[in-house]
Amino acid sequence: MSVTDKNTVSERLALVAGLSAFTAFLAIVVALFSYSESSSVAATPAGNQVAAATSRAPGPPLSAAEGVKFEPYKFVDPTLPAVPAGAVKRFTVDVEQHVTQVSPDLAPTEAWTYRINGQATPGTATSLPIVVNEGDSVSIKFVNGSTKSLGVNMPHSIDFHSAEVAPNKNYVDVMPGKSIDINFDAKHPGVFMYHCATQPVLMHTSAGMMGMMVVKPKNLAPVDRELWMTQEEYYLGEPGKAADMEKMAAETPDVIAFNGYANQYKTHPITVKAGEKIRMYVLDAGPSKWSAFHVIGTVFDTTHFEGVVGHDSQTVSLAPSQGGWVEFTLDAEGNYPFVTHAFGDMVKGAAGILHTSGAPMPAGVTAPVASGAAAGAKKMPGMSGSMGAGNTVHANLGEMFIKLNTASMASGLITFDTHNIGAVGHELVILKTDKAAASLGSGATVPEAGRVGETGDIAAGKSKTIKVKLASGHYALICNIAGHYAGGMRTDFTVK
Repeated sequence: MSVTDKNTVSERLALVAGLSAFTAFLAIVVALFSYSESSSVAATPAGNQVAAATSRAPGPPLSAAEGVKFEPYKFVDPTLPAVPAGAVKRFTVDVEQHVTQVSPDLAPTEAWTYRINGQATPGTATSLPIVVNEGDSVSIKFVNGSTKSLGVNMPHSIDFHSAEVAPNKNYVDVMPGKSIDINFDAKHPGVFMYHCATQPVLMHTSAGMMGMMVVKPKNLAPVDRELWMTQEEYYLGEPGKAADMEKMAAETPDVIAFNGYANQYKTHPITVKAGEKIRMYVLDAGPSKWSAFHVIGTVFDTTHFEGVVGHDSQTVSLAPSQGGWVEFTLDAEGNYPFVTHAFGDMVKGAAGILHTSGAPMPAGVTAPVASGAAAGAKKMPGMSGSMGAGNTVHANLGEMFIKLNTASMASGLITFDTHNIGAVGHELVILKTDKAAASLGSGATVPEAGRVGETGDIAAGKSKTIKVKLASGHYALICNIAGHYAGGMRTDFTVK
């Protein structure tokens, strides 16, 4: 055998040995990885179960917020703000940390929101739109809590999806009381998101730190009415405290709302006119759920989303941070619901009504609101921004909840001021029982052993007041109209 042949054989043997060693090494790595993976799973099953259970835990009810002070709800005007005057569009964007509800039947949460040129949305967790024209020079002064009264105690930032600037210079964390200037030209038309980019971004955006910037295109045709809708998710933790991070990670929101408060445009419909051309600017601010925006009873004449123009559309599909506008006309007098057509999300609060001025009002609403109204709609009856005053319990009934302004009261003669803000008839039944309200029974109705008082049927939009002398102990307050208790119309009440 020649030297060359010997060398070739040696090289082949070395290659085989090398491949064998590498294969053995891979086998060891795979084995170690498998062991590590199985060990970690086996070691923490209880922790995984707790996390999963937490992610599914519902938001605390309003009755759990006794002693928590929070801002009373104030209607958010959905009329799109005008473009400011001046060659340069100047905005001061401030930060506010406050406690508010995002749903009338759930406990309040700590919200972090933006103020735009001194304007805020108290009693909700949304931020107002910033509106400019395509080609405008934009000057933003971002202040992280200009005064101590705004309650800011942590760094925040702001990120404009409409801007073309260096993020490392402009979207930086700003300490409380400090500010930064951000300048850019609005080169691209559309509906863009702005939001806090401070880590963890999921936490800051879920607390309400996001909004809509509208850059109107050149030569945009006029319409009769312009409205704005920002869809947002809320993940409630303990009453009055910050949002729940585990729910955020699991994408299990308690509330999905338009403009910061569940069903506010369902309880207070937006009054428009039949036959007028309406343009609705829509943003899915997320932070995690898609939106399928739809107005029941009409077809969108045109749609303008993410640079794509469409027409004859039933629904527009938006990923988190995407936005645009739809144009349509309501041909007949009536009440036209608008929703996300992802119905599992819609039932968490993403619904409203466009009410034409010549149509009968929907049943169960407290007051219609004309878009562009300067004053907010009247608040839901009997609710205030603090819990548990006097010897009167204010109760709101609706589909499907019983909402109390306090979960307990001193023994004696107690007045139950009861309002049906729903769309169908309800009742309030008071039961003296040791059982939790949710465990009284099953079926269309439940046994009423221990009944000590009731309102009888209350028609939609009507109220009744009853006075009941209650001794100390536990009580269940329910609606026992067929199917209503099972649907969630029950709550616990304690007399001390």
